[in-house]
Formats: sequence, structure tokens, C-alpha cells
Amino acid sequence: MTIKKGLFIAFAAIILLVPIYVAISSQSILNNGKLYKFKPMVYDPFDPFRGKFLRVNYDTDNIPTKFDFKEKEVAFVSIGVDKDGFAFFEEAFKRAPKGKDYLETTIKWTGMEEATMHELREMMGEEDFDIAEMDTRRAVSIQIPDNMNKYFINENDALRAEHVLRVERKNIYIGVRVMDGQVRLDNIFVHNTPILEYLAKTGKR
Repeated sequence: MTIKKGLFIAFAAIILLVPIYVAISSQSILNNGKLYKFKPMVYDPFDPFRGKFLRVNYDTDNIPTKFDFKEKEVAFVSIGVDKDGFAFFEEAFKRAPKGKDYLETTIKWTGMEEATMHELREMMGEEDFDIAEMDTRRAVSIQIPDNMNKYFINENDALRAEHVLRVERKNIYIGVRVMDGQVRLDNIFVHNTPILEYLAKTGKR
């Protein structure tokens, strides 16, 4: 076997193995990752020209951090859970936080938290104020990976699912599996029922 032929075979093997690895990794996260319930902010309507999926959006703005991030820099964002059991992005770190589940992602933009900016505007109205008294924590906005905001769906069900997302918005949450910084959208739940099952049960599918 020539070197050229051997390199071609090796390259072809890599091309075949990469999607297999991705599929196995995704299934491992779906099987073993911890399930979190996120409340969707808004969603983008189904677009048959863009692909057979609904795009779900999350609250990704004004996440507090103690670090000086730059745009497009990698960040590790811890995931918290509020008193009602819903997950939220808690704090951004330069390294993976210990003892917490987190999302590995990138920074969209940086700035001060809204509360801090409001406080600064209030203080600027005073003749004398101590900057040391002001909370100067930074805040960031993060990118959401496609694995977390794309819900693939049959084209025939997409428009009906959109209707449910609009009228049942208060009764919807997004199930997201998290493992070692990686995430996968598990399902969209309506009244604690996966959306396709809900459509079937209510005769709207």
C-alpha cells in the first residue's frame, strides 16, 4: 500500500468516525446528563426554508461575573435553580466551577449589570459619592449552542406546535440535559407532557 493510499484511507476513516462520535456523545448526554427545567423567553416561528425545527430562546443577558471577559471568549456558566424549580444561568467563570453543573459557551457581549448602571446614574446625581460603595460587578451575555435551542420536528406538526407554544406559554418548560459543560435539548414540555404527546392527546396533532 502506498503512502498516498494509506493517507486517503485514514482520512476517509476520520470522516466516517466523526459523525459516529458526535451521535454517541449526544446520546450519552441525553441518557446520563442531569435534567434541568428552563422557562423559554421567546421562540422563533418555524421556517420551512431554515429547517424542520423550532428555535427556543433563553434569558442569557446580564449574567453576573467577577472576571474581565472579552467578546467570543470561552466561558463556563454555572446553572442555578430558583425556588420554583426552574433553572437559570447563575454566574460566568473563566474555568469550570467545581461542584456545579455548567454550560461551556462563548461571550456575546460584556458590560455592567443593569442594577449597577442604575445605581451609578443615581450616584452621579449627588455632589459627592464614594465609588467604593458601588457594586461594580460585571455582567455578560452568552451564546446558546444549537444543541440547546433547536427542537427538530416534523413539518406537519410544526405549525400546530407553534400554536401550542403561544397559547400555553405559561405552562411550558424546556427540558435540557447537562453533563460536563455540554448540553442537549431533551424535549419541550406542555403541562409536564412532551409536546408531541400533548398534541396527540389533545387532538391537535
